[in-house]
Amino acid sequence: MSRKKRDVAPSAPPAMGENANPSSWHALLEAMIDHVPDFIYAKDLEGRFLFANRAIVTENGFESVEELIGLTDYDIHGEAARHAGIPDTEARVMRTGEPDLGYEERAMRGDIDRWLMMSRVPLKDKSGKIIGVVGASRDITQKKASERLLQAQARILEMIVAAARIEDFLEEFVKAIENLATGLACAVRVFEAATGEPSVYLSPALAQQAGLIAIISDVGDPASLTHAAEDTAFSFDIPASEGKAHGFVWCKLAGRKPDAALVEFIGGAARMAGLAIDRKRAAEHIAFLADHDMLTRLPNRRFLDTRLPEILAAAAKANRRVGIGFLDLDNFKQINDTLGHSLGDALLSRTAERIAASLKQNDLVLRVGGDEFVIILEERKDDVEDRLQRIRAEVSQPLRIGNYDIKVTCSIGMAFFPEDGETTAEIVAAADLAMYEAKHNGRDSIATFTPNMADDLRKKFTRIEELRKAVERDEFVLHFQPQVDLASGRLSGVEALVRWQHPSEGLLGPAEFIGLAEETGLIVELGASILRKACRQAQAWVAAGLAPVKMAVNISPRQFQGGLVQQIRSVLKETGLAPSLLEIEITETLIIQDVETSVRIMRAIKQMGVSLALDDFGIGYSCLGMLKTFPLSCMKIDRSFLTHLPEKTKDSAIVTIMIQLAGSLGIDVIAEGVETVEQAAFLRTAGCPYGQGYYFSRPLLADTIEAMLADTTTFPAGLSSDSP
Repeated sequence: MSRKKRDVAPSAPPAMGENANPSSWHALLEAMIDHVPDFIYAKDLEGRFLFANRAIVTENGFESVEELIGLTDYDIHGEAARHAGIPDTEARVMRTGEPDLGYEERAMRGDIDRWLMMSRVPLKDKSGKIIGVVGASRDITQKKASERLLQAQARILEMIVAAARIEDFLEEFVKAIENLATGLACAVRVFEAATGEPSVYLSPALAQQAGLIAIISDVGDPASLTHAAEDTAFSFDIPASEGKAHGFVWCKLAGRKPDAALVEFIGGAARMAGLAIDRKRAAEHIAFLADHDMLTRLPNRRFLDTRLPEILAAAAKANRRVGIGFLDLDNFKQINDTLGHSLGDALLSRTAERIAASLKQNDLVLRVGGDEFVIILEERKDDVEDRLQRIRAEVSQPLRIGNYDIKVTCSIGMAFFPEDGETTAEIVAAADLAMYEAKHNGRDSIATFTPNMADDLRKKFTRIEELRKAVERDEFVLHFQPQVDLASGRLSGVEALVRWQHPSEGLLGPAEFIGLAEETGLIVELGASILRKACRQAQAWVAAGLAPVKMAVNISPRQFQGGLVQQIRSVLKETGLAPSLLEIEITETLIIQDVETSVRIMRAIKQMGVSLALDDFGIGYSCLGMLKTFPLSCMKIDRSFLTHLPEKTKDSAIVTIMIQLAGSLGIDVIAEGVETVEQAAFLRTAGCPYGQGYYFSRPLLADTIEAMLADTTTFPAGLSSDSP
């Protein structure tokens, strides 16, 4: 529009001091104000410019301030001034005499997202009469943009920290992005949305566009999304921790190009969205792992303990029976030991698939142990036993796994709710007992729980309760079996073996209670007590001035998985025993399930100076590889290899090779179960450094071992003059 000057006589400036030169002061003040980058002006009561600094003159496209004097904002900007509300604000200041300070408003010129911080105060003459308004403003566009970015960032991070549902997070995410700039719109596409979650999220500016969700849902590459020619579109992948993108963020800015800071922020926001989705997926995975078996993907025992009580409660309310099948594969350990754990795992996985495929709606199968499955069948017209027979037959069908044709049978125990048990523990235990009956009857069959089995079950529960109290009362004592240096016959170490001093039954061996302790989890507390007692006893012998001997302590799988390193460190500190006098005995089955974790734990134990012995060596698979993989100090040859020594040539050759191989790797060898002079003589000749067994001594009380150490007792070591 055309600009015109109006005949306006500007008010005279206020008088200055008597000795001042008004022209000089005015010129100085004007020069100072012209160097200020902020916009400074004065207007009369009609809104006409009386004065403006150089920043305003340049901003509005004038050459000099004289061109601006007498014009109003409406003269300069037209309707934009009216929409901005500037005349109304200034009129209010002049009418009320109240200043308007720190007001944020959009600029009338420049980018649509340009913002100013405005302040106005009334302009008064010498008498205090309001004759206009003085205004100052500062360009806060960058500050405003930064605030928007910070607010969006804070909101996104807040939702991540609060672990918001992914649906809520992404709905808020697209809104937060849209609020970053005028004319900005945002969409998010998630490639593999979980069941019940949307795959597309649209900001409000896009939400009203019909069919857009369907279009974006079919798009894998955001570059294929179309937009108006005058708009600018850009996108970012939502990165996943494993490398593959979770999806993408697509943005469209109306009528202009985005600035670099905006694009950079949205790229960072996309990465934060990736973190949120990663966290959600990780939480889902952890929740799944808590209730499911990783190998078969079936629910696990924890799920059983949670879900079965609900099923039984519903059945009791509806007066229905529930059938429980406890399925165990026959001779699975033999397959594992012969063909290896990898093939065994494949067999378990295929078996799980077969059982699951044989079930009907509302039936459940869970893996509760190595090769043990619990099947929950709601009562139907067809008999529960018939359905279990069909499952048994399906499981027994031949399988081709790798290069092997395998046929494995199963034994199933069957029990019914409510007659055979009213709780999860009772009904599963009943089915478990019935399964053992099926095993006893020749395997590959089904047995139904009977009251006679209930007597056995009650005895088991009674024994468990006794065991629980025994742990609380510390009714356990240690005996120590000597380990003998075969070259000298001297005592080189002892193995700590636990006994239960039962109040009424007397001294009970480990076969009477270790299995139950493992099953109930009491082995963790019991094992910790054994470790502490063994270390305390070994240190007591040292304190008595006796020759130091190594103390070997067996560790259960549950102990190994639950803070064993810290437990050993704590016990050594408590008892003062030198780490070199402690040896931890572990088994192949304990460490082979998770080799990486096992190696990490074993290395931590070795770094303390504690020895590691592999017990029962030779009865598992890939034994030779284990000597190289695991940081072992010692291996114990299983007694099964010694039974027919030296008569059996093959056994003799195997034992000799074991001894030589261990020696070449710097690993000590202890032969377990030495019972005859011939066995001892063979081992000594074959170069086996240590032996343990009844030929030398049965497990003994601590006092007896102490006497042996004091007398430097020499054991028979397989010489022709030795007699057992």
